[in-house]
Amino acid sequence: MSTPDNGVASADASPLEITIPPPPSYSPRSSYAGPSGSGGVYINAETGFPGGYFLIKNVGANKVLDVARGEHDDGTDVILWDEKESSLVEVMRDPEADNQLFFMDYNGHICSKVAGLPIDIDDGHLVVRRHRPVTYPFPNHYSHPLPRFSYDRSSGLVRVAFACDPSYPAPSAYPSQAWKERDYVLSAVPLKRDKSLAEASFDFLATAASRIKLNPFGSPIAAASAAHVERGDYDLRDDETLEEERPDHADDDSPSRRREVRMLNLPLGWMEKERGSLAIVTRRKWEIVPVLHNRNVTRPI
Repeated sequence: MSTPDNGVASADASPLEITIPPPPSYSPRSSYAGPSGSGGVYINAETGFPGGYFLIKNVGANKVLDVARGEHDDGTDVILWDEKESSLVEVMRDPEADNQLFFMDYNGHICSKVAGLPIDIDDGHLVVRRHRPVTYPFPNHYSHPLPRFSYDRSSGLVRVAFACDPSYPAPSAYPSQAWKERDYVLSAVPLKRDKSLAEASFDFLATAASRIKLNPFGSPIAAASAAHVERGDYDLRDDETLEEERPDHADDDSPSRRREVRMLNLPLGWMEKERGSLAIVTRRKWEIVPVLHNRNVTRPI
C-alpha cells in the first residue's frame, strides 16, 4: 500500500492512510501563573493559547472573533464584531456574549463556547463545524481532519496548520507538496464606508473624463484593443486588488460593527521579505485575552 504525499489515498492503499499529528501536550511547561494558591492562568507551550475560555481580539480592527448571531448550525460564519461584554470574569459575564468565547479542546482545536463546535476553514473563511463521517476519497472538502491553530505571542500572529492539502485536490491530481511551503495566518479584512451619492457621482464623472480619448475624427474610442488587454491596461475591481496595493487612507472606515476574517495563504519567509504598511501589519496581529473563572485568578501580564 502507498499514500501520495498530498495525503490522499491511492488506489492500492487503504483510504484511511493519512498521518494526523498527535494532540498537543497539556502539561503547563510554559505559564503565566498568579500568586501562590490563586490558580493562575496557564498558557499551553505548544499552541500558545490559555486554558479555559478566552477572547481572540484583532488589533487592527479592535474587534473580537464572534460566532455570527450566536448560531449553532454547521457552517455558521465566525466573524469580527465589537466586544459585547467588558467583564473578564466568567461568572460575571452576560451569557448573550458567549458567542465571543472560545477554548482549546484536547485535540488542539479551537472551539466555540456557544456552539460547542470546533472551528474549520472553508474557502479561506472561518466557520463552526460539526464532526462529519468519513467519506471517500478521504480527505475531501466535506470530510477532512480539522485544522489546528497556534498563537505566537511575540509576533501576535495566529497560524493555521493542516494535516493535508487544504485545497483537497482530486485523487487523480498530480501529487504536490507546495501546500507545505506556505504560511497560513489569520487576518481581518478592511471595509470601506459606502460613498454618498455626491461622492459617487463626482468619482464617476472624474473617471469618465479621464478615460475619454478622441480619435482624429472626434469620436470616442469605444473599446480596448487586444494589445491593451495583453499589456494589462485595465483596472482591477476593488475585491481583486492585492491587500498590499490598497491605499492606507480610509480603507477601513465603515461604521459597520462587522468585519470579515480570512486565512491568508502566504509564502514561507514573508515576514522577512514583505514591507507592509502599519495597517496591514495590525490587521494580522491578535491578542488572546483569557477569561478568568473567578476574581481570585491573576491574568497574564
